[in-house]
Amino acid sequence: MAATGAPDVFPWGHVAVGYLCYSLLTHLRGRTPTGAATIALVVGTQFADLVDKPLSWSFDLLPAGVLAHSLFFAVPFSALVLVVARRLSYTQLASAFVVGYLSHLPADVLPSLATGDPSYWPLFWPAMARPGVDVSDPIVGPGAGAGLLENAAYYMSDFLPMLFSPIGVAYVLFMAGVVALWLSDGRPGIGIIGRVLGRVTGRSSHR
Repeated sequence: MAATGAPDVFPWGHVAVGYLCYSLLTHLRGRTPTGAATIALVVGTQFADLVDKPLSWSFDLLPAGVLAHSLFFAVPFSALVLVVARRLSYTQLASAFVVGYLSHLPADVLPSLATGDPSYWPLFWPAMARPGVDVSDPIVGPGAGAGLLENAAYYMSDFLPMLFSPIGVAYVLFMAGVVALWLSDGRPGIGIIGRVLGRVTGRSSHR
C-alpha cells in the first residue's frame, strides 16, 4: 500500500475488521461470538501476513503480499479448511478462521480507494502484476530480505504521524467502535487467554 500513498493496515486493524465482520454475521444468525471462535478468527485475520511477509521480508522468495493475499490461493485454501474441519467437527472454528482470513484481503485494498489509486493487484496475482514493478522483483519497504524488524519499523514510521491526520481520527474512532462491540459481545476470547496465561505463569513460578 505504501507505493500508492494509501495508509497501511496493521495487525490490530485486521483484527478489528475481521471481528466486525464475524460479529455481524454471528448476530444475523441469532448468536454471539464464542471465545474459541474469536481466537480462531484472530488467527485467521493474521494468516495472510504470517505466510507472505516472512516469504518476502525474511527469505526474499516472493514479492510482498502475493501468495496468501491472492484469491487464486485464498479461495481453494479456505474451501479445503472448511471441508477438513467439517469432517473433524470443527466447523465453527474453521468458519471463524475463514471469515478472518478472507476479511484480510479486501481490508488491504480498501484504504487505497481513498487515494483514488486503488491497489487491488495482489488479489489477482500472478495473473495481475504489481503496477510499474516487475512481479518477479520482490520490492517492499526498505527492500525484501531486509528482515521483519526493519520492515516493521519502516511501516510504523508512517503509522504514527497518520494518527494525527483526519484519516487517523477516523481510524481511532473505528477501532474504538469495534472494541465497544467486542465488550458488548461479552469480551469473547479473553477468558481463554487468561487461562492460558495463568497456566504459563503458574508453571514458571514452580520452576
